[in-house]
Amino acid sequence: MIQQISDYLFMGSLILLILTLLLKGIGSTGASNAFGNIDLQMQQNHNNDLEKQDTIISKIFKSVFVWISITGIIISIILSKL
Repeated sequence: MIQQISDYLFMGSLILLILTLLLKGIGSTGASNAFGNIDLQMQQNHNNDLEKQDTIISKIFKSVFVWISITGIIISIILSKL
């Protein structure tokens, strides 16, 4: 019984984590900008790209859903050991 609850909790938390990462990562920048802009002249402002990546990462770690899903995964691992 506990093993089944642990499995469901793990899968639910993993799905929540993946959805949150997709929505916060790609959703915050837009699908066209998520993978970077292609510059045909190969002139990129690397500092600007790094700042964009830092803001995306900070948005992800500030999200409550990320921490709920990580906590759910940890709890499911603890339950599976019981």
